[in-house]
Amino acid sequence: MKSSKERVKSHFSGRVTEWAGWYIESRTLEAQNLLSRQRLALEMVEAAGRLPSKILDVGCGTGEMTAKLMGRGYTVWGLDISEAMISHARDRWGSDRFQVGDTEHIPFGNNMFDAVVCLGVIEYQDTDEQTLREIWRVLKPGGRAVISTPSAVCPLYHMDRAVVSLEAVVRPLHYLVKYRLRGRRAHLHQASSEVVTRRYYRRTWLRQLRSVGLEPEEWICHGWGWYRSRLGDLALFLSRKGEISRRGLERFFGRAPVCRASDRFVRNRALNWLASEQLVRLRAVK
Repeated sequence: MKSSKERVKSHFSGRVTEWAGWYIESRTLEAQNLLSRQRLALEMVEAAGRLPSKILDVGCGTGEMTAKLMGRGYTVWGLDISEAMISHARDRWGSDRFQVGDTEHIPFGNNMFDAVVCLGVIEYQDTDEQTLREIWRVLKPGGRAVISTPSAVCPLYHMDRAVVSLEAVVRPLHYLVKYRLRGRRAHLHQASSEVVTRRYYRRTWLRQLRSVGLEPEEWICHGWGWYRSRLGDLALFLSRKGEISRRGLERFFGRAPVCRASDRFVRNRALNWLASEQLVRLRAVK
């Protein structure tokens, strides 16, 4: 049986082209989530650090975030467990600052980086503590980390789980009527190969971050999430309608006021819990 790390490595190594394409084509929910997370994480980094700064992108994937940071003048290294992701990143961005590595054993010295970015990584680990301690270790005193995790309270996520459970109950009856009673050959249902992701509650997550010397400074929630049921079609429909409305408001009021309103939402604790993912900026206390 594969370990969780081997499953994660295999899962993402097989999705390099798809993952890279999401940053170019923004019509899917997955692409919108990635682009939204990238934009907000960049804003968090820029609000915290001054040039010149050395940054480590932990779980860099195809290197999109790393390249964005490089384009802003930072000195950046990218680290990922997948050889296929790193190979793609090196070829695409023409840089040797991408390397294969384990987030629980980061191959850099103590107090080396001004900032660490860790997006879409922590939730795939069996536990959080070792990766968090490694991030703390490689940060300089007072250095910043920007970390994303899925939210455990997102209502659309729980609705999606309920729909998936209902589909699992109904599917055998559907196959019986559609295939067996009509004498047709049934198409085998393939079990999902997706890796398991953990989700986080704000209070317990912040408490754990503080326990390893990472002090929270800013908290943002954003995104629609990833869906396994047809509820994803509804979320995509609402997302597209929201984008159309946003463009209309920008034409009428201007882009700056609309952006300010959007920023207020992602930082508003009374509303942003509805979103699927949380981003937190932290300061290394040493």
